[in-house]
Amino acid sequence: MGLSPDLFKRLSRLNRERLLTQLSTGEAALPGTGEEPPTEPDEAALVLERVVPGRVAEAGGGRFYRVHRKAEDFRPGPEAAAAAEDAGVDGATVMARYRRTFFGAAIRRSAAALDEALRPLVACDPHRITYLDIETCGLSGAPLFLVGLMRYRDDALEVEQFLARDYAEERPVLAATRQVLAETQCLVTFNGKSFDVPFVAMRSVACGLFERVEVPDHVDLLHASRRRWKRDLPNCRLQTLEQLICGRRRSGDIPGSDIPAAYHDFVRACQPGTGPGFGGDDPLRRSRSLRRMQTILHHNALDLVTMAELVVHILAEGEA
Repeated sequence: MGLSPDLFKRLSRLNRERLLTQLSTGEAALPGTGEEPPTEPDEAALVLERVVPGRVAEAGGGRFYRVHRKAEDFRPGPEAAAAAEDAGVDGATVMARYRRTFFGAAIRRSAAALDEALRPLVACDPHRITYLDIETCGLSGAPLFLVGLMRYRDDALEVEQFLARDYAEERPVLAATRQVLAETQCLVTFNGKSFDVPFVAMRSVACGLFERVEVPDHVDLLHASRRRWKRDLPNCRLQTLEQLICGRRRSGDIPGSDIPAAYHDFVRACQPGTGPGFGGDDPLRRSRSLRRMQTILHHNALDLVTMAELVVHILAEGEA
């Protein structure tokens, strides 16, 4: 006997509320305090800088929040780490493979022998490759609130994340992103030709940033992955590739469909206000929203690291 539409909606709402309340965060998979989220949060747990270490930066006449980490600091959650102990899927191993691929003798084919769409990866300076992944408040003109970027600098892949702490900070986030893209020779995304890049361009215009930023080359790994693995895998979604090609399963992640609602709650819970839904004076709600934001940033950073892993698998000898 099937569920009535009304009952299905009520059960779905209850499940969604339970997920948002009990969602584990990415803290276990990142360097941090190792402390459990407090039942009665202290003042430190109510500050973004404590939960997600970073600093305030400026661009485009405004401020935003910048988080900076090295890719090799990322590692699977505790369950995934136990299951993959011998699989070499931790951040340090990914970084070692990446170095061998771009700076060692591990590139299997010359640029001329590669598929034309992939040639920019080995034809350009590896220091000028930028990985990009964005998080938005939805589709069709909704604001963008997080841009994740990853570049090879100082002998390591470094992850930079530009976060709009409220809707007014979208413009400086975009201005800072455009500065990075202006220095980029090869952009790497996953479905970025259809989504990320047009979205950044659209929101730039909406925020009054009209000058076009031209990136010489763009490698979209969704298309490259379909050409390489579509006959071997059930689909070529990023997390499917992460599990079946990279050998890693995420722990404590947040579904992409829940990210916009979590961000809206973060803005309302962490900003003072007296309007409906604002909860700046509710410490438990503020603490939960900060933990969810921590998880969103972890989700975004893992997407970037997974893209680098896929590039290694595509290019490096013995990794395909």
